[in-house]
Amino acid sequence: MAVSPAPSVTPTPAQPSHPPVSPTSSGGGPSLSEEEKYWTATRMDNAVPIDSPPGRTPAASAPLIGPRSTPPAGTPRPEHFGGHPMVGTFFYDGRPLGGKSTYCTGSVVHTAAHDIVLTAGHCGRGLQRATHRIFVPQYRAGLSAANQPRGVFPVSQMYIDPRYAANTKKPTSDLDLAFAQVGPNSRGKVEDVTGALTFTPTTKFTHKVTVIGYPSSEGVNAKHQAIRCPVTTSRLPGYRQVRMACTGFYGGVSGGPWIEDYDRTTGTGKVVGNTGGYNGGGNDANDDWVTYAPIYGKDAKALFNEAAAHRTVGARPPYQPSTDRPLLPGSAGTWQHTGLLASGDFRHTGHSDMIVVWTDGEVTLRPGNGQGGLDPERHLWPPTAPGRTREPSRPATSPDPTSST
Repeated sequence: MAVSPAPSVTPTPAQPSHPPVSPTSSGGGPSLSEEEKYWTATRMDNAVPIDSPPGRTPAASAPLIGPRSTPPAGTPRPEHFGGHPMVGTFFYDGRPLGGKSTYCTGSVVHTAAHDIVLTAGHCGRGLQRATHRIFVPQYRAGLSAANQPRGVFPVSQMYIDPRYAANTKKPTSDLDLAFAQVGPNSRGKVEDVTGALTFTPTTKFTHKVTVIGYPSSEGVNAKHQAIRCPVTTSRLPGYRQVRMACTGFYGGVSGGPWIEDYDRTTGTGKVVGNTGGYNGGGNDANDDWVTYAPIYGKDAKALFNEAAAHRTVGARPPYQPSTDRPLLPGSAGTWQHTGLLASGDFRHTGHSDMIVVWTDGEVTLRPGNGQGGLDPERHLWPPTAPGRTREPSRPATSPDPTSST
């Protein structure tokens, strides 16, 4: 969701720097053989996605902020497929969710050490607290850890930006990525077994990508297969994040890669984002067809370098959010006549809209255009005072026949 548009931006007060955080080490944690015994087929089949509370499932019981919406006509649907070796699932024990085993999506990224897997920061926070934690390349439902086609890889260390708080809606949701260092199995190091994607920092918000994940919903994915959806991204206004529209991205897809220059046969390409960001990667209604991802700027690059070199995550200065907020259209004189102003995804399109209550009682809507701007004004409610005329500094608008009152 976009930050509320405003004529000016108040500087953020200075905050103390965030101290360095040592990578979480398995230390005396479970061995590979112990993990293979622990992760039975039943335990993995019964695992719940980290993003299930409130989750994006067809019938989540948790209250939502606003009703779920129907996707616009033409919204693409994902393809269920057999997956790729370099994309898989993390499983970890139930301490983060009160006893239930948990999982997220992850993808192997190329490093000299051949042992790094990318996922979402909110998945990484759960992995930090877990004892039993593994990465399963190209996960196959119904098989135990010991019988997975490429085996499993125990997680030894996690690398997460210390400024990130799980599932936040604040600007630090831009930092929703994490890297896991995993130990080898009998086949070798993870990248040698699976291949890898290329971690690719970018400053662009428009990309042609294929998004991959492992949704949990029994109603649409009973076999717990991977899904993929080719889409073109647009900016999530006010954040260093992108959005995409594709149905079927229920809980479990968090951490999944957004791949540019994707090869459908080999699965290779450039990973420019991962499912996550604002609200853990979705809008306030948790619609399955609206999904977000942080793009990788200098902060993500610094974290990647630390993970690739197996270095302690260093101290960080206060996060500097994006300052290029959407501009209010029209002259300053026009906006002197506002009584109330609010922004939000009022049409449930994944775009940030703006509703204005004017001093003469009229209410108008400016729909977000998905590119950080606003479309022309729509009339929602007439002035309350009979005989009042609109101030000359504000041009008149005609009622919008497509709007509701």
